[in-house]
Amino acid sequence: MDTDNSSSALTVRCISSAKLAHFLKREPRSSSQAIDLDLNRIFRELLKRANDFLPSEAGAIYLDDPLVQGADDSKGYLVVIASFGAKAEKLVEQRLLSNTGVIGEVYRTGLPYSSSDPHADPLFRSGPGLRMGFAIESLVCVPLQVEGHTIGVIELLNHSGGRGYSQADLDLLGIFAQTISASITNAIDAQRSKEIAKRDELTQLFNDRHLHNSMSRILADALAGDGECGVVFLDLDHFKSVNDEHGHLVGSRLLHEVGTTLKQIIPGNGLAARYGGDEFVIALPGAGRQETFWVAETIRKNIEEKVFLDTPDPENPVEIPALCIQGKITCSIGIATLRSDVLPELERDGSDPESAKNALLKMADSCMYVAKERGRNQTVPYWDLE
Repeated sequence: MDTDNSSSALTVRCISSAKLAHFLKREPRSSSQAIDLDLNRIFRELLKRANDFLPSEAGAIYLDDPLVQGADDSKGYLVVIASFGAKAEKLVEQRLLSNTGVIGEVYRTGLPYSSSDPHADPLFRSGPGLRMGFAIESLVCVPLQVEGHTIGVIELLNHSGGRGYSQADLDLLGIFAQTISASITNAIDAQRSKEIAKRDELTQLFNDRHLHNSMSRILADALAGDGECGVVFLDLDHFKSVNDEHGHLVGSRLLHEVGTTLKQIIPGNGLAARYGGDEFVIALPGAGRQETFWVAETIRKNIEEKVFLDTPDPENPVEIPALCIQGKITCSIGIATLRSDVLPELERDGSDPESAKNALLKMADSCMYVAKERGRNQTVPYWDLE
């Protein structure tokens, strides 16, 4: 969590930019789709500006979790992204049910709300306000909307003038919320652009450039402590024959389905990338020999058993019909690990992250070629070649 005391006496608590990026991972709802933004600063400034409009004792911005919210918003949560005032430090990152209290009502209906006597307000009393740890005498809350969808709310508590919030105050905050929403839209678009720059357009896995950059950081952390890292290097078997028989459009759809399969299998901290053509690399931070082998074999068996193109391409059903390709596409895999395989061979020359990364990829790649030579559709560990 970061704190901002600059340019104003108001202290705003906010979750980190790295965590904020998670809340901006929203699927585009229009045709519009790289810059890096200080997301933390953006949300701190937004809350400061809201307080400039309507000076208040406390306030907060809540956003829903885009990776949790589903069709049934009643089961979702709103997360305190930024907050100022009493208990602000404790409030940031708290998760509140999105179907209770004033903030839940505003989030659910998309309509603004104010109360000059919260303790006599049944809606307020049904929410978490009574448990905030300080007296709430008045409140005003308006929705934050992006592309016509409510994604959160902004709430101000206890007008600094000692009076309740008027209808004019509610209208004013509603107008300001439109400006906030525009800023959030820009941040979401920037986050999308940043993410797109890391991705392979066809498979939506990471691209090789991001793989190399990320592996350098992963291995630097591993070498600084006692960390481990496994690498899975795979190449599809017989992909060229499918491409030649059915055409490049079918081949592209098949690669996309391979990417989807990999994303479903790799652990949460794993990193899958398209390395080029029909080659893929998966980096597994913390994985030793046994876990790396298990992931590789799970991938191999899933690709062997998968029915590719079992439905027509929804955007191009004529050119890419359902072909139900099964058993023809398999994969050859090579694997290696940092501490068990790479470091013993690098010790005599010293081991830095770049050398370790290059050696790890080279070892796994060489094992993949051995798998090809041994008949394809198998996993060859580097330690089995010793």
